[in-house]
Amino acid sequence: MDSIKVAAAIIVRNDRVLATHRDGSHGHVGWEFPGGKLEEGESAEQALRREIEEELGLKLATMWDFDTFEHDYEDFHLSLACLVCPLDDEQEPKPTEHDEICWLSRNELLDLDWLEADREVALRLGTFWEYLLNAEHL
Repeated sequence: MDSIKVAAAIIVRNDRVLATHRDGSHGHVGWEFPGGKLEEGESAEQALRREIEEELGLKLATMWDFDTFEHDYEDFHLSLACLVCPLDDEQEPKPTEHDEICWLSRNELLDLDWLEADREVALRLGTFWEYLLNAEHL
C-alpha cells in the first residue's frame, strides 16, 4: 500500500476554523482542512505555506504543530501532519481548488461531511479547542 504524506492547516480566526470542500475534481469529495502533499525534502510547514498560498491566496505567518494523524484509505495510507495557523483579519481566503469554504465554531465542527482522515482531526480539535485556540497562544 502506498503511503502519502500530507500537511493540513487548521486556520484560525476569531475563535473559528476554516473548512474547505472538495468537489471530487482533485480526488475525494468532502470537507477537509486545507493543505496538500509534501514535495521531496519539504517540511510540513513549507508545504503548508506553499499550498495555502496556491489554493487560498493566503500568506501564513505563525504556525505550530497540533498532531499527526494516520489513516488507511482503501488504496493508500495517509500521514496527515496538522498545524494550527492563526490568520489576521486583513486576509480573506480566495479558493482556487475548492468549491466551498466556511468558518466553523467548536459546536459546528461535526456538522460537516468530512473526509475520513479529516473527521478524526475535527474530533480531536473539538476536544482540545480551548487549549489550542486560547488567546494566549494566538
